[in-house]
Parts: sequence; structure tokens; C-alpha cells
Amino acid sequence: MIRFAFLQDFWFEFLGPMYISGVLKREGHISELFMKKGEKDLWGSMLRFAPDIVGFSCSCGGHRWALEMAERIKERLKVVTVFGGSYATYYPEAINHPGVDIICRGEGEHAILELAKRIERNEDYSDIKNLWVKKNGLIHKNEMRAQVKDLDLLPFPDRKLYYKYKFLRTSPNKHFITGRGCPYQCSFCNNKAYRKLYEKTGNHIRRHSAARVIEEISMVRDRFGLKSVRFDDEVFTLNRPWILDFLEQYREKINLPFTCLIRADTIDEESIAGLAGAGCHTAYFGVESGNERLRNEVLKKKISNDQLIEAAGLLRKYRIRIGTFNMLGIPGERVKDAFMTVRLNQKIKTDSPWCSVLQPYPRTEIEGIAREMKLLSPDYQPDAFSCSYFDRSLIMNKDKNRLENLHKFFFLAVKFPILTFFIKGLIKLPPNPLFNLIFFLTYGYRYMLTYRLSPWRILTTSFKFKKQFR
Repeated sequence: MIRFAFLQDFWFEFLGPMYISGVLKREGHISELFMKKGEKDLWGSMLRFAPDIVGFSCSCGGHRWALEMAERIKERLKVVTVFGGSYATYYPEAINHPGVDIICRGEGEHAILELAKRIERNEDYSDIKNLWVKKNGLIHKNEMRAQVKDLDLLPFPDRKLYYKYKFLRTSPNKHFITGRGCPYQCSFCNNKAYRKLYEKTGNHIRRHSAARVIEEISMVRDRFGLKSVRFDDEVFTLNRPWILDFLEQYREKINLPFTCLIRADTIDEESIAGLAGAGCHTAYFGVESGNERLRNEVLKKKISNDQLIEAAGLLRKYRIRIGTFNMLGIPGERVKDAFMTVRLNQKIKTDSPWCSVLQPYPRTEIEGIAREMKLLSPDYQPDAFSCSYFDRSLIMNKDKNRLENLHKFFFLAVKFPILTFFIKGLIKLPPNPLFNLIFFLTYGYRYMLTYRLSPWRILTTSFKFKKQFR
């Protein structure tokens, strides 16, 4: 029996660790999660648990705390440290850090389970697929194993991992995914690199059966309480026959309001009617940029303005709130292009405009594009990233400050077009704390409306999530 500890400083329930924990517990191992600020004494809790393996799942930007903690743990405990998540998958060179023993690339369920079994038997684990292993001064870079073919064979995500913390347990909105994989190759996303990582190992797109998803949601509703469902699939409407069948079962057996992510070219009137009939109150899709050249030639989104406008029209017809994803700081973007994004959101009457500052994460195509355009500084590296995509741009641009400022006013600019003239003047000022405060308030208001949360819940959530805004 192996004791596995997950460590996390980001106050959020991630499905990845929950799936891995579910697999470990099914095989008789023990797993526990320790959240920074969730424990009165993080070190004391860790020492009492006495782990054999300590795991960190992190993205680029959030890795610095994890690396620091791993190094401190190695100094005090005789444990194996494992890094997973997008940072480890796309920047496996992190294996060279003194606090890192193992890098897990891609899906972790079977690789981590095999690691636990080998350590339990005191066997060599340097050749486990999906893992880069540092041992005796050597780094073993192992090939990838096939992805989990039948997702229904995995146990339910182990939600007790997070729900020991009252704040997360009592959240009225809980996260679910119905499948894995995305067929699209947007340049700002890591999907293209992920598909290449697994190009020799089989099907990238997989989905749970509709019955299995219904069973999981029913279990969470009965055991933990549930008022609203958040489907986190990258494209919930990807498979039309599957989604229509699922929505019918969902309406009959669950009948709770939900939000989801769609793509403008994957929907038609029948599927939107199905979403509305099953209780979808908000559907998000990517606009990214109002400039079609930037959206399709730089971001490789391959969606036209007409398709976005048509999708918004269908959602509005069936009284589903419209949420959009947008970004500023695109390579080659100017302020006039950014205001095209504002105007397109105004035109489709977006209810919940969400905007980030583009981050050229390692191994993404947009990173290569920015390099080719000589828009990244010579010292660009993963440590340069902020924990947040709401913070600053790493893309060198003569309009950089104004684009970052417009990001803070984006919600107001979309929802109140009359303010556009004043915002154009304000963004010429240097970035300042007042602009950040305006962003926090408007982001919190948007979040409250989207997920039907009370102002008090928003305040407490903002306090716990404050790190992501730095």
C-alpha cells in the first residue's frame, strides 16, 4: 500500500488529480490532498500523513510554488516527487530541477498506478511509459503509452479529495467532463502538441457513455449537493448524435441548470433546442478576436464572423445566455484590432464577455509564431509567466500597455458601448491599481451572474482565488 499526497496552492477542484486518486484508491492505495491555506499547518499535516509519493499538478506560471515546495519536501522527507499537468507535459525539462524526481506527461492514471505498484514492491520504475525519471544521475525519457481507450472503465473522480474542504464541498456548482480530446488545432492551445505527443498511440477523441455521465452526476447530487452543473469539455457539442441522446437523458434524470462550452461551427437549431430543453442557461464559445485575419491566420481558429453571429442568434432565440471567450495581446494586434473584438461582442449582444491576455505557453504554435515575428524577449522562459492570464502580456508590442489596460475595461466596453469613447482615452494612461480594481469588480459581477452565486460567495471566492489575478 502506497501513500500518495497531492499538494496544491490554487484553490480549485481539478479533475485530473481526482481521476488519478480514484484509480489509486480502487487498487488499495491511500491518497490525500493538502491545499495551501486549507490546512492550519501544511507541514504538520504532511508529516502526519507520511507520504511515499508527493504529486504536483500545475500549469506554466503556477509551477514556481510547486518547484519550491518540492525542493523543501526533498530536504525533509524521504519521498518521490512527481510533476504532472500541462507544465510537466510540455516542459519536461523541469526534470532537471533538484526537487523533481519524475515528470508525468499526458494522461496520468495508469502511469501513476504503475509507479505506485513498483515502489510498493521495491522494483525499478525507471522504464514506466509516460514518465521521465531521474535516477542515479541519469534521466530516463520513456515513450508514451496508449491513452485510456474506454473512459467508462475508469472509476468516478475521487471528489472526497477536495470536498474535505467545506468551501469546495458546499459550492453549488460542480465540475464534470464527458470526454477527452479536441480535434481542432488553434495555435494558442496545446491540443496540437498533445495530439503530436500521442500520434502513434491511437484515438485522441474519446467520450464516456451518456449513461455513465448521468450516473456520476446523480452520485454527486445525492452525496455532495448540487444546484448547477459545469461541463468543462473543450467542445461539449462535438458529437451531435451523442449530445442529443445525452441531453434527453439529462432532462429526464437530472434536470438541473448547467453551463457548457460550445464551438460556433458545431451547432445547429436542433442541438441548441436540445441544450435549452435540458436546462442550459449559459453557453460559451470562442470569439478570440473580432479581426478575422488575426482569428483565422494567427490563432488558427477557422471560424468566420458570420458563423459567430449565427450561433449567437440561435442561442438568443432559445433564451440561452451567451458567454464569449476573447483575448488581447495577439501577435501583430493593434488597439484598433482589439476594439473590433469589443464591437463584435457588442453586435452579438454577449451576456458574459470573458477576456484574457494571450500567453505564449511553451510548445504551443503561438509561441513559435511569436518567435518568428521576434516578439519574445531573449530571456523568455517558463519562469517569466504569471500565475494568471489576466495579468500581463509577454508579447512585445508597441500597444502593449493600452491592450493590457483595455483588458481591464473589456466587460464595461462590451456591456456599455456609450463608454467606448472614454475608455479609449483612459487606456492611454499607465497601468495602475484602479484599473485592476475595476477589472476585479466587473469580473466578479460576471462570475456571479454566470454561475448564479451570491455576492458573499463571490467575495470569499475572490479572496481564495486572488493569486490567479496577480
